Amino acid sequence: MQVNVKEFLRESNITESFYPGKRLVHPCKQTGEYKNHCVILDWRDPSKIRIEVKAGMSGKDLTPEKLKYYPVSFQTPTYVDIEVVNDNNEDDDETETSSGKGGSGGKKPKRSLEDIEKIANAFGSALEGKVPELGKIVDMVVMGTQIAKDAYANVMGKLAHGIQHAKVSTTDMLAQAGKFVTKYTPPAFMQPSGDETATYSYDREKNADIGFRPTIS
Repeated sequence: MQVNVKEFLRESNITESFYPGKRLVHPCKQTGEYKNHCVILDWRDPSKIRIEVKAGMSGKDLTPEKLKYYPVSFQTPTYVDIEVVNDNNEDDDETETSSGKGGSGGKKPKRSLEDIEKIANAFGSALEGKVPELGKIVDMVVMGTQIAKDAYANVMGKLAHGIQHAKVSTTDMLAQAGKFVTKYTPPAFMQPSGDETATYSYDREKNADIGFRPTIS
């Protein structure tokens, strides 16, 4: 599923500058102990953006001793991985000619993190606000549960709403996924018997004598 990252940040009310090489920690301060959390936007890998929800406001992994006091919804992984499709470069449409293949267009090589850092050092804040308008969601996990592609839009909408109000509810995000969570695939050594999708119907009369054995008096 494609996503407009720039629009997502706008709807989430994230006004901080975000650009390649940056890791942004957006705090969600709450009233009450062990309720604070944060949203991390990590673009240190030039080809991918990860949006992650974590307990606490530092953006760091908490020790198990501290994490256990937070709600279970913040103890399990919640993140979205977005592949950067359009990095808003002016020469996006240009292609390099492959050597030895006269005139045939080749894909432009992706920039490495080292290249991004060099550009950032050379131009300072020139990269600020250079948020991609087009990305592709390649993975989504909410409360440790893999989400199917059909539910990406619903969950992203709920995530943006939560960030906007500085209160992300991962349980609401999971509820938005509804039936579109990835189904469990049994291991190869487990073979289904009969119709595993059939709905069981309980019949009181037929099951009334189950387990009953008459005794001789």
